[in-house]
Amino acid sequence: MRLEKNWLRRALICLEESLSPIPHELNELDWKLDLTDKSLSKHISAFANHQQGGYLVFGINDMGQVTGTEQSKIKNILNKIGNVAREGVDPKVLIDHAVYDFEGKAILFVYVKESNEKPVHLRGKGLEESYIRSAAATQKMSKQEIGWCLLNSNIPSFEEQNAGDLLSSHEVLDKLDVIAFFKLLSVPVSSNEQEILNKLAEFYIVKSNDQLYTITNLGAMLTAKNMAHFSSHARRGVRVICYKGTSKVEAYLDKTFDRGYAVSFDEMLDYIQSYLPASEVIKDAFRQTVTIYPTVAIREILANAIIHQDFSIDCTHPKVEVFSDRMEITNPGTLIRKTSVERLFGSTYPRNELLTRIMYKLKICEDRGSGLLRALGAIELYGLPPLRFEVTPLHFKVTLYAPRDYQEMSRNERIEACFQHCILKYLSNEKMTNASLRKRLGISEKNYALASRIIKDAIEQNKIKVGNPEIKNAKYVYYVPSHA
Repeated sequence: MRLEKNWLRRALICLEESLSPIPHELNELDWKLDLTDKSLSKHISAFANHQQGGYLVFGINDMGQVTGTEQSKIKNILNKIGNVAREGVDPKVLIDHAVYDFEGKAILFVYVKESNEKPVHLRGKGLEESYIRSAAATQKMSKQEIGWCLLNSNIPSFEEQNAGDLLSSHEVLDKLDVIAFFKLLSVPVSSNEQEILNKLAEFYIVKSNDQLYTITNLGAMLTAKNMAHFSSHARRGVRVICYKGTSKVEAYLDKTFDRGYAVSFDEMLDYIQSYLPASEVIKDAFRQTVTIYPTVAIREILANAIIHQDFSIDCTHPKVEVFSDRMEITNPGTLIRKTSVERLFGSTYPRNELLTRIMYKLKICEDRGSGLLRALGAIELYGLPPLRFEVTPLHFKVTLYAPRDYQEMSRNERIEACFQHCILKYLSNEKMTNASLRKRLGISEKNYALASRIIKDAIEQNKIKVGNPEIKNAKYVYYVPSHA
């Protein structure tokens, strides 16, 4: 039999070592005849906590004699071990298996892979029910050993974790939209299957497990042909709802994009824009149709909603809702690290570091902290009301409003527009002045006092402050955010 699994080579070396010169079990290998042992979950815990994992070898008795295992038993053994690895221990453990002709008899190797997250313990029993291999036996961990495991545990991020079971290379490529992903990379799709998989691995889309592969959560979310085919991502697709009028009473369109975020992002953006109110403008002597919301703002806010969602909340979609007077973009999860809305612009704390990094490499989102600033600049360029942010324990919502004159804005909206204008100027190394605020709000140059009133209100609400208090001439005063 060809040794197609790298771990099997090591398993055979361990087996031969255990059988001669005097038969003896090892810390990384345990002989079995059948599944009569009631301590299977303990053995799996111990091997998953062991460096490089370990092997259960079926077809060898307690004396170290190779008896072989019957084909009729193999399926039952694998089913039971698989169930224990998934449901009997926490966190779940990956296993693999191989049947090998050893000394003329068929033996079954079950490879229990070392867990990145340790200690692996019996489900529902707590960390005190964690096990380890010592002196070729499975033993309960001491408190010191549990503490050592916790200190040295390499817990993978959600993006790095597996989205499903082990797959063949063909099954992987069947589930992922490779052509669209490579197009985003501006790289031709290789005719060599292995080269394709190697490139996907570079972007953490897949992980290699000997001759098999696993698709990561990142891979499913970015490149899946259908995220619903992955059980943990059935409700991750972006949902777009369009309503008649300004309320949610009647929706005339409800569509969910279940393809991966990266491979469907431009399609989502085009779809959303096709249902937005639009007007005709003349540019370069040609009449063009332009939506009332700037494309760059929609793009950046939608990208932010995707990359900053809380993946521990899996009961709701990222959502785009279009009304006649506004558009709301919502993601599951509140702000991280107790970041206030006032400090949101320019923030460099991504909730999902790897997802953010890959989306940036694919040119879908801006570098950290700059996306919302671009959106804010576009909002000002279009002369729209300020963005509205809503934070709850379960979601974060950004609202873009349709065009309204200064006179139609509320007092709070004028103050918020002043604050956001001040933020934009400050983070662009420019200065907000009375004159720049008048230009932002479309206030006549003669209405200096009107802009001064808004600035005074913003200062009283502790949103902005004078940036050069030593200057007494009001003509040269500029303002900065209060937290600057």
